[in-house]
This record gives sequence, C-alpha cells and structure tokens, in this order.
Amino acid sequence: MTKPDEFYTIFEDAFISWAEEKDDIRAAFIVGSRARMDHPADEWSDLDIIIYAKDHKTYLSDTDWLENIGNVWITFTYHTASGQPERLILFEGSFQVDMVFLPCKDLYQMVKDRITPDNFYRGVRVLIDKDNISGYIVPSSFRPALSFSIDETVFLQTVNMFWFGSIYVAKQLLRGELWLAKTRENELKSLLLQMMEWHAKAMYGKNYDVWYAGRFLHEWLDQNTLDELKNTFGYYEKADSFRALSATINLFRRLSVETAGKLNFRYPFKTDKHITDWITENINTDSI
Repeated sequence: MTKPDEFYTIFEDAFISWAEEKDDIRAAFIVGSRARMDHPADEWSDLDIIIYAKDHKTYLSDTDWLENIGNVWITFTYHTASGQPERLILFEGSFQVDMVFLPCKDLYQMVKDRITPDNFYRGVRVLIDKDNISGYIVPSSFRPALSFSIDETVFLQTVNMFWFGSIYVAKQLLRGELWLAKTRENELKSLLLQMMEWHAKAMYGKNYDVWYAGRFLHEWLDQNTLDELKNTFGYYEKADSFRALSATINLFRRLSVETAGKLNFRYPFKTDKHITDWITENINTDSI
C-alpha cells in the first residue's frame, strides 16, 4: 500500500514534469498543510496547489490532461471558500489533490504591486516559476496575518443574524421539520464560530491565532467554551434538538456579551430577551 508521503512526492514530480511541458502554465505553488512548518501535514492531509495559467479555464472544463499525472477515481470543479475556481481530484488510493486555477494576469498584477496572497503567509512551496517572479510574492518568513478588524456594525449584524436564525430553527422544530431545522443549525454554528474567534481575540489580543474554519479549535479555544460547545450538538430528534438549541443560545450569548463588553460595543439585550422568551414559552407549551 502506497503511503501518503510517498504518493505526494511521486505526484509532485509527475506534476512538475507535465507542467514544464505546458507553456501556458507559468507558475504553481503548494499551500496548506503540505507547505507548513506549523501544524504540518499528517497522513490524512490532502495537497493544495495554486496554478497560474494563460488558458486557466481549460483545466477546469477539461479532464483529459489528468491522465498525464495519475489514475483518477473522481474529479469535479468547485469553488474555494474565497470563491476561487478549483478542480478537486481523488486519485487511486484515496489521495486528494485540490488545484486552484487562476489567470496569469492575476499573478503578474500581484508581482507588480508586491502583494503576497493571504494563504502564502502560513507556508508556501514553489513548484513552477517559469518567469522567475516568485521572489516578489513569497514571504521571507512564514507567519499568519493576524490583524483583527471588527466594528460595532459588523458585530451587531452577526448577533442579529444569530437571533433571527435561532427563532427560525425553533419554529421548524415546533413544526416537526427536523431536516430543515438541522440544516439551519449549521448556519447558527457558523455564526457561533465567528463569535468564538472574536471572543478569543478580544480576550487574548488581536494577534491571537484562531486559524480559520475552526481548524485546531481545541488548541486556541478556552476550556470552558470547549466544554460548553460539546452540548450544542443534538440528535436528529425533536427534544434533543431543542436542548442543543438552548445550549447554543446560551454559549453564543455569553461569548457575545463578553466580547461586546471588552470592545465597548452595544449588545441588543431587548432582542435577546424577546426571542429567548418566545422560544422558551413555545417549548414549554409544546407537547414534545
């Protein structure tokens, strides 16, 4: 059985050999865990490659070129969290490679403006650099950009969205629409994660590293919040979903009130009370 490190080493060599023969591909960079020294790749990590090509759309619409670099189990196009077009590929052995394809003009503009992509700061490795320009955008040292910018308007928008979503979830549970309630719970969890990040930075300083998308959450989140977080997930069952919703509300409230206090922001206590009272009243009167 091929081991991950062995596969990805072979794959990188095959990719470089293939890309060197494609004149329109001008640069390629590895980012993510396989380029990081801090929290490097483990045996389950995939490989993330950003590719700059003159005809970048071809590699998103066509798959024939993949035959040159490995045996594919499945592939499809998608978008990254930031909206960049990518091709996700699962190779034989369940080894995953995510390839983002971007136009060369984006690369040349970054070089001209001396802009380093955000996802380079934690680590980057150069695979292809045909125009010898990587030195202009690859950082001299790897450390994340930890700037913390949040104003009261953004904070209140997030809090209001949470309360709006909470009452929607409660209504779906009262209807017995468990599937709808569970899918909307995911939106509440995204807002809760945002508040956990803000809370951590408010408490420990703007340069406190909260990573992204909940990565390594067990390392940067305080123990009390971790303990409370466990109770915010419920079964696909009405009564337990109400219990989990209540735990989610209590945790979000504590974090947002503490964050508001630390940052001298307003907190919508009246909105909180109106919606909490409504949910509590209807749970108590509902025959679960």
